[in-house]
Amino acid sequence: MELQSHTRKSAVTRAGVDAVYTLLADVPRSVAHFPELESITRDPGGSDRFVWRMKKLGAGPVQFQVSYAAQYRFDPELRSVGWESVTGIGNTRVSGRWIIEGDGVGTKFTLDTAFCLTAPFPGFLRGTAEALMARENDRLIGVYLENLKRTLDA
Repeated sequence: MELQSHTRKSAVTRAGVDAVYTLLADVPRSVAHFPELESITRDPGGSDRFVWRMKKLGAGPVQFQVSYAAQYRFDPELRSVGWESVTGIGNTRVSGRWIIEGDGVGTKFTLDTAFCLTAPFPGFLRGTAEALMARENDRLIGVYLENLKRTLDA
């Protein structure tokens, strides 16, 4: 069964645009702020490829563990960070980007990401699994953004 989710969430920090970009473009350092992360490792297939493995989430018969590899793209001049799945690694396809916008006083940073998890749930659990995944994804990304903001505001 494939479960899909799309999230677009933002946070605002007192830090400048360059400081935000520097943190978000340092994938191991920024991802270390993600809750329920089991590991992040550099994929030997490329210097800007990383393999994510999350801790198992859910309860009872609806449990899942997300894993995937992503190829990251960086543009320091535009201060952009984006990523796409590496085919054939893990159980999840991902894509996304960071949107970094300064206003002279602080910086708004937005995570815009989509993923599709392939999990062995029976069809009758689809609604429960989708609701659980959406709730967990929203919670984890909210905590992630708050953790990043706390680091940037320090």
